[in-house]
Amino acid sequence: MASMKRLLMTIALVLGLTMLPSAGAFAATQAELEAKIKAMEQTLNQMKAELGQVRQQQQQQQQAVQAAATSKLPAWAERITFFGDVRFRYEHTTYDETTLDGVPTSKSDKDRFRVRLRFGARSQINEDVELGMRMTLGSDDDPTSTNVTMGNYFGEYTTWGIDEAYVKWTPSLVPDKAFTFSFGKVPQPFVTTKVIWDSDVVPEGAFINYTFNKGGDWRPFINASFMTVNQPGDWSSNDYAPAAQAGIKGRAGAFSLVGTAGYTAWGNLGDPGDLPPNLHGTPTYTENGETRTTNYQVWDVFAQAAFKFSPKGSVGMWGQYVQNADSSGPYQDKDSGYGVAGFVTYDKFKFLVLYKDVEANATPGFIADSDSGYVNRKGWQLEGEYQMWKYGKLQVTYYNTEPDDANIPGATNKSQTIFVNTIFKF
Repeated sequence: MASMKRLLMTIALVLGLTMLPSAGAFAATQAELEAKIKAMEQTLNQMKAELGQVRQQQQQQQQAVQAAATSKLPAWAERITFFGDVRFRYEHTTYDETTLDGVPTSKSDKDRFRVRLRFGARSQINEDVELGMRMTLGSDDDPTSTNVTMGNYFGEYTTWGIDEAYVKWTPSLVPDKAFTFSFGKVPQPFVTTKVIWDSDVVPEGAFINYTFNKGGDWRPFINASFMTVNQPGDWSSNDYAPAAQAGIKGRAGAFSLVGTAGYTAWGNLGDPGDLPPNLHGTPTYTENGETRTTNYQVWDVFAQAAFKFSPKGSVGMWGQYVQNADSSGPYQDKDSGYGVAGFVTYDKFKFLVLYKDVEANATPGFIADSDSGYVNRKGWQLEGEYQMWKYGKLQVTYYNTEPDDANIPGATNKSQTIFVNTIFKF
């Protein structure tokens, strides 16, 4: 390339020199041109060297990108999915003076800031088997509490524990993988609401699910479980809770429907020596000189219908009824509960109105909804939610509740509570 350019320049120079008027001038001009040609050659050589360096760097970068693309994490790391969330809550509660068991009772209002942190991981160890775990803040002996109240002179949050630890088997040999078996501390397996279960409670034991016509418009299903409630070391104490639920999920055009019926036998949960550490509104009584509560055989029915009125919006309602067929003691007639709710969702907004009345013996208080006052409680819940972005939302909830029966031991004051939650996922 350089020799060709030099030749062309020389020809042009010779042609130009033939037109010069004198030999002296020609000699001077030729010397200047030769100097310029040499300078140009040096510049071209330098540019070629720089171009070679750029090409070498590009090749090195391409090799690095290819190496990164083809490199793999350890097999165990590729199988793991991490998840979690943190919730910051401002809570304000106002208590009314309430006549409890014939005695006027007052209680001071309460303001506090609370935080909940949950972090977990799932691993698909093969096509059919999943392992999962989750850690959370909260009380060690109260399954409904996953909050820590801020304001302990900057002390660390020490109430940290495992609230999920399970293995889930979905065998490929079953058509459509319609059967699932889970064992351990398992995410809520039942279709249910706040009428029975607090959303933070994670049951323990063995659980199975079978879904018929999986992938179809109408999908009947069966849930069955054998939950471990209390394990003193003696199988004969019967501190277990077998449960079953049958239902159907389906859709018809813009409508979606869910219906279930369920049963849970809570073993000897109310017997002396087997009481949960937190009764949460469940009344006690004395029998043969010992303190006990009712036993439980709980039946429930649930139905929900929703209508999708636009690509971004839907409206619906649900209802649940529960009754304890094994209610006993002086409050045995307080054996039922119900809840009715309506909801609207549109784009990033969601609104809910709920009224519920859960009598004292209707369902075990130790798993009942903590936000609305557990059992022996009735009242309203109003909630609005805004999805600020994909992994963050703002939620405001108002509760106005009172005792279902103020004469039952353990009843608490009528109250109004506001929660302002900011929830972030990661």
